Amino acid sequence: MQSEDILEGLLEWVEIDTPTGDVAEIAKLVDLIQSQLEPLGCVIERVTGQDGMGDHLIARFAGGDGPGVLVTSHIDTVCAPGTVEIRRDGDRQYGPGIADMKGGGFLALCAMKDIVASGVALPGPVTLIYNSDEEIGSPTSHALIQAEARKMGAALIPEPARGDEAITFRKGRAKYTLDFHGVESHAGSAFADGRSAILQMARTIGQLEQMTDLATETTVNVGRVRGGTEPNVVAGHAACDIDVRFADDALGHAVEDALRALKSDDPSVSITFSGEIEKPSLARTPETLSMFARAVQINASLDAPMIETRSGGGSDGNFTCAAGVPTLDGLGAIGNNWHSPQEHILVSPLSRRMVLLRDLILTYAGRRPTGETA
Repeated sequence: MQSEDILEGLLEWVEIDTPTGDVAEIAKLVDLIQSQLEPLGCVIERVTGQDGMGDHLIARFAGGDGPGVLVTSHIDTVCAPGTVEIRRDGDRQYGPGIADMKGGGFLALCAMKDIVASGVALPGPVTLIYNSDEEIGSPTSHALIQAEARKMGAALIPEPARGDEAITFRKGRAKYTLDFHGVESHAGSAFADGRSAILQMARTIGQLEQMTDLATETTVNVGRVRGGTEPNVVAGHAACDIDVRFADDALGHAVEDALRALKSDDPSVSITFSGEIEKPSLARTPETLSMFARAVQINASLDAPMIETRSGGGSDGNFTCAAGVPTLDGLGAIGNNWHSPQEHILVSPLSRRMVLLRDLILTYAGRRPTGETA
């Protein structure tokens, strides 16, 4: 399967713009993917969208007695419709979600299409998932992803890459909101009667800053604040939204415990806490390193080096890893600038990345990662 042929099919997906929550457009893409999977002889399950999200698609390929492998991709995108132009400039193809991660999702379909066409018997079952809400944390799909992962011996995640690489580690992520409830009063005639929620929030943000520990790769970022009504009113309410990233799940839980324990300096101002750990970390385990070593072998046969990388961002690989399933990530199309109007992939490596994914599927459908690192 040549790179230009892969691109031609991929552009059919990209032309359907599918921002998270656009149920109608996501349904069009799911219809297309389902029509392309049906001739391959898999059993297809379409999961109806919930809570304002689009449908999810599961395709199960039967195989031999091997442990099996899950390949999970998301089809939702970030940029507003019409803000990412579909165009080509040399080896670069631009388009909404073309790298993150329609490119990888289409490569997974191409890999299975190539396996089926070759007549090679699958050594174990293979399941493909296409979910529609990853960009907001997979709230309606992470449970089904973990359930399918637990049936398998390994998981492959074709998220985008910036080169011939694979991701063996991702930070975990949590999102929280702190609400501050004070006493509203007139800032001129009754200032002393008020208790400012904004003032308490400002003091608390100083405490939050102290929770960041770069030595352990733990970051606590107050990314959005709001509060008050008018300049002449002592603010009765304020709130801040917090993003937490952590390299170890225990550190993430420690930050959460510290946030829950926050106390107001003023007994007349209360603090309420909400939020949760959205994605646990994708751990760099011996099994993951064994999978990376296999990827190095495959790429060597393609005369291309393979680089091990890590990421501060999350993916659905965080969920498969948390389910206890060895996971290798970053196996999708090579490109850059995702989540921006300049999102693009490189066309020429598409065929090579498809072969990498195909051979990893064949490997781990048939055997579990051994835990060996070389």
